[in-house]
Amino acid sequence: MRNTLLLLLGTIFLTGCEIREEMHFNADGSGSYEIGFDMSEMMKMGNGSDSVPPSKSIDTLINFAEFLDRKKDSIAQLPKGEQDKLEAMRPLRFSMKVNDEQQQMDMRLGYAFETLDDISKFAEAVKTANIKELDQIMDPMSNMTGMSAEPDTIGQKQDGLTDFFSMSKSFNTTFNASGFSRTITQEAIVEMQKKKDTTLQEDDPFANMIRFKQVYKFPFRVKSVSNPHAKILSDFKGVELEANMYEANNDPEFFNIEVVFEQ
Repeated sequence: MRNTLLLLLGTIFLTGCEIREEMHFNADGSGSYEIGFDMSEMMKMGNGSDSVPPSKSIDTLINFAEFLDRKKDSIAQLPKGEQDKLEAMRPLRFSMKVNDEQQQMDMRLGYAFETLDDISKFAEAVKTANIKELDQIMDPMSNMTGMSAEPDTIGQKQDGLTDFFSMSKSFNTTFNASGFSRTITQEAIVEMQKKKDTTLQEDDPFANMIRFKQVYKFPFRVKSVSNPHAKILSDFKGVELEANMYEANNDPEFFNIEVVFEQ
């Protein structure tokens, strides 16, 4: 994990957050990829505190395919390279809900893919989109960490989030009619070992303040799962894994998984 990502996670760590990565597959190998942040705990713990300023209610949904279609005449006037860069955002969807009264703060970024290789384009699409609502996440954190709100720092915020959205590149993923597998790359293991927090202990009261969840949903019924931490969903067409900060920090292969489908 990169230093900027660790700063982001470290700030959320003080307040509570679930970071959810989800993949839905169709029988032909296409599907959708999503990363979501549920920061409702941050809203609850910051309620009445000067560290987290009040925020207005937000209910945002952006479908970039619809946006590109509406702006197609204007986009057609741009240089070919710019057109291609904007078109790469077409599979992207963004939603964000913030409600002080309900103490809710949830953000999701989704990306439709035709093949698994398409997921590698996700982070760049997020960067190109330059979604202003992402600052709704970073602004409270900047206040708590003392970060400046100067323009160059705001750019660094966006780069930090883009780094986070690149985490799909840390796994080798396969899917076919026989099964599914996802394993962390050796490069990612080396990087995690470099950044490992050796002071974090299993009984640390803060270990559960940040949770990582991975959810996979399939068009086929699950026969078996290799990872003992995995839970098979009630319809037998999906699995999920969840780790707290200590588990993720001390076991780089915690999320490795192989799923066999019924034939």
